[in-house]
Amino acid sequence: MSGDTRGERLANTIAAIIGIPLALVFGVWMIWITWTAFAGGQAPYFPIAFDGVSIGRGLLWLIVVDPIVMTVAYWIFMLVMLPVIGLAAGAGALADRRRK
Repeated sequence: MSGDTRGERLANTIAAIIGIPLALVFGVWMIWITWTAFAGGQAPYFPIAFDGVSIGRGLLWLIVVDPIVMTVAYWIFMLVMLPVIGLAAGAGALADRRRK
């Protein structure tokens, strides 16, 4: 870590501050929506209401729909995180350049 530039350290810090909570919120949401697919009820933040308990529907959701939703959420996560990390790294690199 001693060879890291200020920009890299700043980018890692920003990624941890924003990325970890965002990933945790997404993980909880995925577990919640999968649970409602098994148990029934209104899916959280998803325009689907499931009727009654269904193991088959829950497994279908878990095997087919969850990977698709995870992929789309990953793309959105990257659309949010990459510009933020890039700006943080750029700001840190500018600060390093000014100090030299």
